[in-house]
Amino acid sequence: MIPAPRLLLRRSGILLPLVRPYPLTSVICRRPFSSAPSDGVRQSRRGPVTWIGLTLTAVASFSAVGYYKIEQEKKAEKKMREVTTTGKPAVGGPWTLVDRSGRLVNETSYAGKYTLLYFGFAHCPDICPSELVKVAQVMDRLEAECGREAADRVVPLFVSVDPARDSIQKLKEYGRDFHPRIEFLTGTPEQVRKMTKLYRVYISKADETEDGDYLVDHSIVIYFNNSDGSFQDFFSQSMRASDIVAKMKAVMRL
Repeated sequence: MIPAPRLLLRRSGILLPLVRPYPLTSVICRRPFSSAPSDGVRQSRRGPVTWIGLTLTAVASFSAVGYYKIEQEKKAEKKMREVTTTGKPAVGGPWTLVDRSGRLVNETSYAGKYTLLYFGFAHCPDICPSELVKVAQVMDRLEAECGREAADRVVPLFVSVDPARDSIQKLKEYGRDFHPRIEFLTGTPEQVRKMTKLYRVYISKADETEDGDYLVDHSIVIYFNNSDGSFQDFFSQSMRASDIVAKMKAVMRL
């Protein structure tokens, strides 16, 4: 048997086996539909290729999802801009819902108050809670910069787009985790459908799972209404709380 080549470390005097790396081409330049190798050495070389492929696939998938979300937001924002820049804004109108106490409310219930209106649902895993936290930041920032009286002039409203599951009791429990100024509203499917149509909110219910659970895809927009109830502006998901407060202050003349 021919002895394996050895590499001499000058200072230590230790002899180590000299290992030659496999050529890169032998690892990546392989026919995709070739038959399985017969020996263990050749089989083990395919490991790096498999992991590299999986990594690239995962990166591509995440990039595609991110791109889709960005494009959806751009389309929604463009649609809203078209609505608000062509004559009188065709957003808003008369509606009727109920709050967490079971009290009937409508567009006149908040007369004299500015409203921040967000459509979502209590079973939303991430986006709705994130947007409600942003609404809380807006309210806290407005109060810090302009005082409590200024913040009292604004009522944040959360409107459920999932009335089948978001009962009054469910919203009572859900609302405990968020800013005390936010009011949570729900209603019958017809009442909710009418209001979402008035505000041009996109809603799409996903297929139910075996246990009856499902998600609701919807527009991610915060609407800002004047003290007379008329639509004033909207804020997309990408807007920061500080930018929203700046726009609100300009309208409220603070």
